[in-house]
Amino acid sequence: MTSRSGTPKITVIIPTRERCDVFASALHTVVVQDYDNLEILGSDNFSTDDTREVVTRVADPRVRYLNTGKRLSMSGNWEFALSHATGDWVTIIGDDDGLLPDALDRASEFIREMDVLAFQSTICRYRWPGNKGRQYGRIRVPLTRGEEVRPSETWMNRVLQGRVVYAELPMLYTGGFANMAVLSDLKRRMGAFYRSCVPDVYSGFAIASLLPRYGFSRSPLAIAGISKHSIGVDHFRKREKVQTSPSQKFAAEENIPFHKDIPLMDDGGYPPSLQVTALEAYLQSAPLRNDDPPALFDQQLEVILSATGPDDRDITNWARKFAALHGLDYELARRKSRGRRLLRKLEELPINFARRIKRRTLGSPTQTLENVYEASLAADALLRKKKLR
Repeated sequence: MTSRSGTPKITVIIPTRERCDVFASALHTVVVQDYDNLEILGSDNFSTDDTREVVTRVADPRVRYLNTGKRLSMSGNWEFALSHATGDWVTIIGDDDGLLPDALDRASEFIREMDVLAFQSTICRYRWPGNKGRQYGRIRVPLTRGEEVRPSETWMNRVLQGRVVYAELPMLYTGGFANMAVLSDLKRRMGAFYRSCVPDVYSGFAIASLLPRYGFSRSPLAIAGISKHSIGVDHFRKREKVQTSPSQKFAAEENIPFHKDIPLMDDGGYPPSLQVTALEAYLQSAPLRNDDPPALFDQQLEVILSATGPDDRDITNWARKFAALHGLDYELARRKSRGRRLLRKLEELPINFARRIKRRTLGSPTQTLENVYEASLAADALLRKKKLR
């Protein structure tokens, strides 16, 4: 429902489970938004900690507490939460993530000016205390601005080619917003909004497959948090996995099965590769497209290997299984991947240099940034000092 002032109603969803230690400050970054036409949904995946009390203590009429009533997978919890959203636009943030103080005002302005049905913004990245052995938090803030409208097919192909990461797509996740009409259309076509066990990545491909274009803001609206609870970071960490780690708990859930054209690891786990994750989401969203690039699996095998170090036996062994499943020449793909790897490094040199000079890192033993809310205030102050707000 659009208010008389013309601002759209925005629903912010925070799915959570057993993480009230970080959830409280993530919720705080949303509650302090000076935006009245707002609905905040804390979707509790049947926690046994103080999650309900965290929401109750807020005592804000814009906040609603939801409880799944039983344990669901991550995609199941997100689907549950979306079914309760009543906004014109929706965004989802992780329970260790956050919004910058003026994020929703800026999102509303972007919606009004860019005439798109979905958009993504660049993000700040915050490492919670205890990450990498530091006893204080640190936030990396991009000092960029500007907007653009992107052709969806072009950017999906760039992700498939390994030239950009999937976070450049219109994901319904931290920094991404979508019109409710788009989400309803996706659910009507697919039977459910989420058709992958990796809901954030899938949403980027699903929305881009449905819409010919989407918006992108180089000015950050949100903060991606990295904490002890982070599933993605834990999954790609090069170390021995234990059953109590976030990624192992995630893998043990009754999830939506990985796409049949992508084999699992020998131990039954998910392949620890960003490109494999992108491919899985792309394949799951295939019914939304008319066709896919020719020789898709040949291309993807080369791209996956080009992003894999020679000592990464987990992925190289998995790649042999993938090649056998699709009748591909593994050795030929491995040789071609070397050229892709060199080309990508050359392309990334100016991009990485530009990124380094257009960002600042805050946080030190004297500026501790103990949670994502404190980090959001520090990032906002820096952006205003640089006149980027």
